Amino acid sequence: MRIVDPTSGTTADTLAAVAAAGDAPAGALCGLSNSKPGAHDILDAIGRRLADEHGLGPNGLEAKPSAAVGADPALLDHLAAQYRLAVVAIGD
Repeated sequence: MRIVDPTSGTTADTLAAVAAAGDAPAGALCGLSNSKPGAHDILDAIGRRLADEHGLGPNGLEAKPSAAVGADPALLDHLAAQYRLAVVAIGD
């Protein structure tokens, strides 16, 4: 899995290339919630938009148990094995 910082001007072509690479299911996209209020709704909306506009799907949504702790390494390993692209909620 590659982490892409969307504030750096990531293009649709870059997203499509990331989604097409690797061994995970074609176009697989997930959201990783930091468990803050509103994170699920934001990630759900972003996932729908990326699927509609760029064909990046199916979508999954995972969550950390608390915003106060980092993601468990087992969770990150699971995401890397199942998905090609992740949208991470960090500043909602």
